[in-house]
Amino acid sequence: MSAFVRRLKEPNAMADYETRDVSPRFVLAVALGLFSSMALSILLVFGILRWIVPTTEPSATIFGDRQERAGPRLAVSPAADRDEVQREAEGRLQGYGWADRAAQSAHIPIDRAMAILAIRGWPDQDGQEEGKR
Repeated sequence: MSAFVRRLKEPNAMADYETRDVSPRFVLAVALGLFSSMALSILLVFGILRWIVPTTEPSATIFGDRQERAGPRLAVSPAADRDEVQREAEGRLQGYGWADRAAQSAHIPIDRAMAILAIRGWPDQDGQEEGKR
């Protein structure tokens, strides 16, 4: 019988371990080295971030200083915001007001503008109205 078969027949043959395997001390040393290098890296990053913190207030953006520094503006109620925009648009379409007061340009309700165009006609390119030729 071979030595291998003889060892398998012995009752405590499987309880042995290979002495050629990696030693537990080496595994422990590698694990401790890995964790200590990670901890050192984290401390190094925190140190660098603490060292490069800006000390002055950020400069104005290309949009001016209109942006609030408190954080993002969130839509708390999108439906209410949409309704408000819709009311403002309807008021502009259905009401009278100045578009440009310096140029004496006003806006009028759409229904009134359509009635005026129906009576006078669409102006041609010369600036004369069609109905007065």
